[in-house]
Amino acid sequence: MTKVVTLASLLRVAARNEDDFNVTCQAVIDECNHERSEEFFGKLNIPRSVDGLKINEPLVPFTVKEDQIGSFPQERAIGNAIQKFMDRHERKIKWHSTHPAMEGSGNVMFIMRVSATITNMRLERIHLLLSRKDELTTDEWAASRELINRAFLGYRNQLRYMANEWTDAMNLNLDPLEFAEQLGNFYELVDGQVRLLDGHRQKIEARRVEMSVKPEGFPTVKPPNYFGGDLMSIGPWSQYWNNIIAKAHHFRESVG
Repeated sequence: MTKVVTLASLLRVAARNEDDFNVTCQAVIDECNHERSEEFFGKLNIPRSVDGLKINEPLVPFTVKEDQIGSFPQERAIGNAIQKFMDRHERKIKWHSTHPAMEGSGNVMFIMRVSATITNMRLERIHLLLSRKDELTTDEWAASRELINRAFLGYRNQLRYMANEWTDAMNLNLDPLEFAEQLGNFYELVDGQVRLLDGHRQKIEARRVEMSVKPEGFPTVKPPNYFGGDLMSIGPWSQYWNNIIAKAHHFRESVG
């Protein structure tokens, strides 16, 4: 009988370096155990003492297949667990902003790299989830919108602290030229991630107009692009893109 690797062991391996992070996360995705995935991503942690080694190399995307996607409640639970990972590492970037040190820059870039990979993975899960049904219940649509908003905002919040607070603190307290040399062309990865987010948004919007929502006891309606003041409406989307593009530009100019 094949021995099941413990969750604690998986978490230790994933925290060692980016290669181990990618291999371990992909293995958890491929295992297709939604409860185990929820627990894994909810506890996944990159210590502040671990530096990244592949700062300027292209990201390695996770592969997610349609049959690996769970039900709407299961995906919502996994999305909430991933958000815990994003929030936890946002706090780490905040810590580096108040403790600027050249030796900490590798950890910040490591966090931003794996956070981009995780964000793209959670958005890919949303695409596959929305492709399953043309008509959603109100609960399914609410779950979908929550997943969409938290995925986009989770990365935006990390970018905000990395591109502004941390970068400004590093330039103010350390040699800006040495800092720029340490980062290399990392700004290109950030710009590329912003473009990927735009592609995800367009794909989600194209799918939204194809779907319908069936409120209980009422006729079928088209999913609204505005509900509760979230990112689905034109105004918040415009504000989001202005904000995220401004952060990426500030980072590029700060280290250029």
